[in-house]
This record gives sequence, structure tokens and C-alpha cells, in this order.
Amino acid sequence: MTAKKISIFAAIWSQNLWDELILKNEINLLKHEFGEKTKFFVFTYDKTDIFFTDKNVKYKEYFPIWIKDKKNIFRNIFNFFSLLNTVRKSDYIVVWWGWIIFDKENQSTRNPLDLWIFRTKIFRFFRKKIYFFRLWIDIREEKNLKKLKKIFKKYYKLAVRDKNSQNILEKIWVKAKVSIDPVFYDDGVRYFKKDFCVKKVKSFDFSYKDLEEFDFYQKIVWVSLRSGYLEPKSNISERLEEWKVREIITFLQKKWAKVVLLPHSFHKTDIKANDFEFLKKFVKDWVEIKQNLQEVYDIYKNKKIDFCIAMRLHSMILSQVYEIEYLWVSYSLKTEEVLKVAF
Repeated sequence: MTAKKISIFAAIWSQNLWDELILKNEINLLKHEFGEKTKFFVFTYDKTDIFFTDKNVKYKEYFPIWIKDKKNIFRNIFNFFSLLNTVRKSDYIVVWWGWIIFDKENQSTRNPLDLWIFRTKIFRFFRKKIYFFRLWIDIREEKNLKKLKKIFKKYYKLAVRDKNSQNILEKIWVKAKVSIDPVFYDDGVRYFKKDFCVKKVKSFDFSYKDLEEFDFYQKIVWVSLRSGYLEPKSNISERLEEWKVREIITFLQKKWAKVVLLPHSFHKTDIKANDFEFLKKFVKDWVEIKQNLQEVYDIYKNKKIDFCIAMRLHSMILSQVYEIEYLWVSYSLKTEEVLKVAF
């Protein structure tokens, strides 16, 4: 039997542990569905920093890429024909990009909606089966529904990661089942003995006082926070946010905890999305920070941790999967909806 060929269009390029682990687990799930010998072509904006490797996975550069830079004209011409050729020889097209459409977030990422209309036209031109795989969709402006409908007008399979995404698609008369985030399968199974979340707090309300009830004596506490959500947006919110984080770290140290900062994003171009650039401000005596995605991932997988203050979605998921107690700092509907599905 000939091995299937699948092209994957995903958010792989920004050095974000979330994206990389979704890809890793998605490929494992697709292998289970289509066979272990399945060949994968993964489109990315950066082929230099590859987190997940597999003998059956080849990485392709996206088209368009940095199109405003005239120096990239021949690079984009090559990538365009590579895109056409790769799609042509694929049996299935898998799209799982978490932000297939969104209206607004604190980060500076632009709306990719028109680009996805362009891509799905190419997929359908070659009459390929489109598999929308566990998407997260967030649209708040009604005017974007018409564009959304163009993306989902014909497909092979469709699943979303949360109820909110399902409700949005219902507005354009598209039905989708809700499936859990693939990272919940990171340890090979999806069975939880219990809920390891010990407390949930809203990000704007979070302070050191939320930690007073816990015993941190000689425990290793990992802090996974992101900027832009700890204080209501204002001219002085950045300084208040930094002050809040320092207060939390000082409190943990007074409780004799070993504090280690755990960045989940090392984004190269979007500083607001880069956890490392934000958290490195708080490195001092007895406070260290992990330097790359592999170091961060190994912490969870090898359970070198007693307690996690988790703000990033996949910090919560990995804590749950590897049975680590965590405090859930909730900052968006995205995290709440995805975790609801899992339990």
C-alpha cells in the first residue's frame, strides 16, 4: 500500500512551545489515522530552528514570506512554485493553525484571513481533501463572517478545539465537532487521575496573596507568565506589571522556594509575544531562567518541578499531563475554553 502524503499548514516558525508541541502530537495522531509510513510536508516561516524532527517529515518554506522586502522576490517565486508542486502531489491538506482567524489580541500579529482564502483556493483548484484539524477560531466583527465562509465552503473533515469556535462556525451554517488540544496526548495517553489545578485566578487580579495558602518550603516553583495581561492596559501598566512579578518572586523566596522562570515563547520578531525577553528582566541572585524550548519542555517531561504558576495555555496542559500541581492564571477565553473541553 502506497504511503499517504499530507501537507500541513500550521503556525510553525515563532519558537513557541505551544505550536511546536501541537505539531508533534498532531503528526502522531495523523500517523495513527493514516498509517505510520505517512509522509508529511510541514510549511513554516523558519526552517533554521526546527524543534520536532522525524524521518517522514520535511519542512517547506511558506509563500509569501516577508513579501515587502524586495530582496525576497526570487525567494518568493521559488516558494510559490514549491507550494503548487507540494500541494499537487499531496493526498490531504491539513490546516490546524490556531489563529486561522482572529480580530484582536494584545500581540501585534496581523489578521491572516485573506491569506487563508488565497491558500484554500489553491487547495481546491487541485481538488485536494482539506482536513481542518482542531482549530481555534476567534472572530468578533460580523463583517469577517463572509470571509470565513469562503475558507470553509468545502472540506474533508473539520474539528475545533473549543465551544466558542464551534459557535462561530454555526453562524455561517458550518457544523464542527469539538476535540481536545493534541498536546493532551503528549505522554502517549489521555487519562487524568485527577485535576492538578489547585487554584484559578484572573490575570488582572493575580497577586502574591493568591499564593499565601500554599507551602513552598524547599520546593521548586516554575513561573510561566506572559506580558500584556497582568494589568489593565494603561500608560503605566508595563511598570505595574513588572512590579507585580517582582513582588510574586520575592514572596516565593521568602517562603524558601527555588524560583525558575519558564518562557514558552522565544519569538524572533514580535517582542510582545516573547516570554524570554519579558522574564529575563527578573533574573537575579537565586532566580534563573531557561534558555530555549528544549530546556523548557524537558522540565515538564522529566517532572523537574514541584509547582507551576501557569499563564501560558500549554504550561497548564503540560502540568496536567505530567501530573504537576499548578495555579491557573487565566487571561483569555482561549485558555478557558480549551481546558473545559479536556475535563
